[in-house]
Amino acid sequence: MIPPLPKTNEPAEYNTNYIFYFNNLALDLNRLSHSLATAPQTGPALSSRVLGILHLAIHDAYFAINPPADGSFTYYLPELPSLDGVGDARTAVAGAAITVLETLYATPSPNIATATTFALRQFIAKAVEGFPNLDVLLPDFQFGVAVAEAILDLLLYSGEPGAAQGNYRPKDGPYKFRAEPNHPVRLIPDDINNPNGPKHAESPYYGPFYGTATRRVAVQMKVNGEDTEHVIADPPVGFRRNDPIEDKDSLLDAMRSGAVPSDPRARRTPAQHATGHFFAYDGVNLIGTPPRLYNQILRKIAYERRVDKDDVTAEANNADFARLFALCNAALADAGIFAWKEKWTFEFWRPLSGIREHPSGMGDPFFQTVGAPETNRNETSFKPPFPAYPSGHATFGGAVFQMARLYYKQRDNLDFSLDGPDSISVEFVSDELNGINRDLRDPYDATKPIEEQVGTVRTRFPIKFESLWSLIHENALSRVFLGVHWRFDAFAANDVLVPNVNPQSDMSPYMLNADGSTKYKAVDEVRYETKAERFDREGIFPIGGVPLGLGIATDVWEGNLRPTPGHLQPGFRNLEDKRQQVQTSQKVLNGH
Repeated sequence: MIPPLPKTNEPAEYNTNYIFYFNNLALDLNRLSHSLATAPQTGPALSSRVLGILHLAIHDAYFAINPPADGSFTYYLPELPSLDGVGDARTAVAGAAITVLETLYATPSPNIATATTFALRQFIAKAVEGFPNLDVLLPDFQFGVAVAEAILDLLLYSGEPGAAQGNYRPKDGPYKFRAEPNHPVRLIPDDINNPNGPKHAESPYYGPFYGTATRRVAVQMKVNGEDTEHVIADPPVGFRRNDPIEDKDSLLDAMRSGAVPSDPRARRTPAQHATGHFFAYDGVNLIGTPPRLYNQILRKIAYERRVDKDDVTAEANNADFARLFALCNAALADAGIFAWKEKWTFEFWRPLSGIREHPSGMGDPFFQTVGAPETNRNETSFKPPFPAYPSGHATFGGAVFQMARLYYKQRDNLDFSLDGPDSISVEFVSDELNGINRDLRDPYDATKPIEEQVGTVRTRFPIKFESLWSLIHENALSRVFLGVHWRFDAFAANDVLVPNVNPQSDMSPYMLNADGSTKYKAVDEVRYETKAERFDREGIFPIGGVPLGLGIATDVWEGNLRPTPGHLQPGFRNLEDKRQQVQTSQKVLNGH
């Protein structure tokens, strides 16, 4: 059955615009799929790719019928389906969106429970029924279907591993990722269609092959005109480095920033604790993953900065939203791919393991972190089942909001540096802290609205960000305040901490506040400039997920939302396939 989804803080007017309508359907499918057993497109990486594919299909279906007057960009697809008899962008967008979402969420699979597939198909069908005056027999709708199928063919291929763990097994030794002690196994039904039958224990590892085997979306493998593979520097401490001062300081920082509130070493302010929960969205019941949160925030920014203030359904707004959401979600999808590629390259342990087992003996074998909140369930907090470095949140946030900054800087001729604060402010209420969702005291009952279930309701806590630059920073830092990430998973300490101008040999190189908490620079002073060498290749690279995300956004923006060149893509079936992909990429580069 389909559990009742709680209301969000969003005005109903948003979804009178059809670009917003189908974005909202995807966001609801995101949180619904994380509320059902053995559902498709789960976890942050897969769910980000869904949104990327969806909005590229919407983009091409819309602009094929309403091309930009200034010719400033072309389509994502190198060749569009026939436009004969096609003229209604609304119907074409519906055909494209419905095709993508039905394909990705409602296609039967031996790995997905039949009841889950049926429930998701029902949910999509109900949303289609709620989209008035839609005729699926029109050539406009079929054009949208053809656009979606072409993009799906371009970005998906038979045999890709998705998020499956396959034959992956964790490695032994210090600094290496392994199953976290609080949640070492999950009980999985032997028969996915019989959830109440016999079960077996399984250690979950999410997406170990996703980053290397998934086709990139729109990166051109260039940043500032130079070739790149979007690699980042090694973690600044650990199995490849010998920096005892940084190792000690980051260890102590993780203990005071991420410890449970009852630990006397904890040094979080109430606002920092709230920040950790605000951005969580750790694939939990009725809430979903971070890409959903970032799109929720993007929706509010786009609505408040819409071109036509009088009519949200105006054509000028449709064009604005179609372009913005395609750019941001393409960057978001590539951020998921490259963050996971790097995560499983380094396999760096999370703070819970690192502090308990640190080889220096400075740790605590019984240390406990706040952890990712198990919202809308009566279970304990958990640690995401994939390596720490770099932070996925930090990479996603850097990519999507840097892309929004690039878009509005150009559209509105805004005066700010791309490596510094902007003037784009937003106030938002997270689903994690909206006065509705809660920590349950009894098992979740899918037959009842969450508002009718016994638990501690999370306070409604709006947060205003004075700039998207500050939003990028706070989003990355939030994971440190939950204790699921080291600070360097997000950014280099030199870039964000206040230096100790006169450190003693046994003191931290960075200042602390009077209460012993970590002292961060004012966000307007933060620049992501620190570089380090990477041990498996020549050159120096940035540290952490934020600069990785910023670089991805810049690359996609400078590439003008074109497909990643075919010869750089994984998953070619044979040499002929590779040759055709190279030819396709060349057509795009030549403007065809």
